[in-house]
Amino acid sequence: VVAYGIQIDGVNLTYSALSVIAKGSLSSAGTTTLTKSNYSDVTEFKVVFIATGIRDTSDEERRPSATVGSSTITITQPSNATPHQYMVLGR
Repeated sequence: VVAYGIQIDGVNLTYSALSVIAKGSLSSAGTTTLTKSNYSDVTEFKVVFIATGIRDTSDEERRPSATVGSSTITITQPSNATPHQYMVLGR
């Protein structure tokens, strides 16, 4: 249970210093790549996905995924995924 704030991977960010550094929409299959060096003062990155639109709860939902590498963040939207918003958080 989260009293307030958000939770990522089971970790409450209630007292976190994370800020939104990038955001966008994912509606069709493909990848979005962010270069970490564009955010030189950020040392920790987390990616959050939020489903948008009307969802069919009887269907298993396919979700986007993110990989945080040493120099880039790659966000992948599968071809059969529902539309999502993404936020990249950093501190």
